[in-house]
Amino acid sequence: MRKDRKKKKPGKLRMFAEYAVVMAILSVIRIIPFGAALKFGGLLGSFLYRIDKRHREITLDNLRKSFADKSEDEIELIARSVYKNVGYLTVEFICSSRYGKNFDRYFTVRNYDIYKKALEKGKGVLILTGHCGSWELLALAQSILKPPAGVVVRPLDNPYLDRAVSRLREQYGNFLINKTNGMRDILKTLSSGNAAGILLDQNVKAKEGVFVDFFGRPACTNKGMALIAARTKAAVVPTFIHRVGPDRHEILVCDEIPLVETGDKEADIVTNTQAYTKAIEDFITDYPDQWFWMHRRWKTKLGDA
Repeated sequence: MRKDRKKKKPGKLRMFAEYAVVMAILSVIRIIPFGAALKFGGLLGSFLYRIDKRHREITLDNLRKSFADKSEDEIELIARSVYKNVGYLTVEFICSSRYGKNFDRYFTVRNYDIYKKALEKGKGVLILTGHCGSWELLALAQSILKPPAGVVVRPLDNPYLDRAVSRLREQYGNFLINKTNGMRDILKTLSSGNAAGILLDQNVKAKEGVFVDFFGRPACTNKGMALIAARTKAAVVPTFIHRVGPDRHEILVCDEIPLVETGDKEADIVTNTQAYTKAIEDFITDYPDQWFWMHRRWKTKLGDA
């Protein structure tokens, strides 16, 4: 029997070639008018919907199982909008240097006082969010509003591209925390009274998470935020962004989620993680076309080792 071979990493030359191609495309996008670039992004998203069969089917399947009351036409319309949104946010991230001096032109912020009051407690803030709207712009907007925050990310496999993306993410003062081994940095950030943003809407392996309800199905969800909140007593503040116009966004800061502490550590992790997941689900329910449904959110099953 042939043994499975570990996937070979691309060589440096190939990764640099990929970097060069991407940077050339980025340069072109940056020199054309922003409105035209956004239209291009939307068209690119629509094109990808037509050719990307694998992720299109994942998207449609996720939507059908999450919104059983919606017709097939409604499901397809949402799915097409999801792809267009990915095209838009890609262009917006590439052109994100424009936002620093024109913040009010592009963003409206609701309930920002909730976040400021949470910071004033002095124990740090865990910004709970997901892959909603132009999520990269949410982090950039936070750093423009001040104070900058730590952003938990998974580094890209291509180190050349990773450095380029990191420069964009850090351009207004945010600092990045490696998702793989970032617990110490998150705790340090919170202990200094600062904030750390965490996306909590992706599937994880069974050993890394707990199963909670998400759109009526058990979804394995990272338990890290619940553990950190219990240890630090940092405030957990759900914060999301959604598109309200071709180039305008609304940032919504939601009420702080109270920490449940009953003395049963394992049960509390599940209870608190469920509350965090419910906040994300509520936002997605209001704006279903703004979430990244292409992800296999329910991949890990109950009983998986």
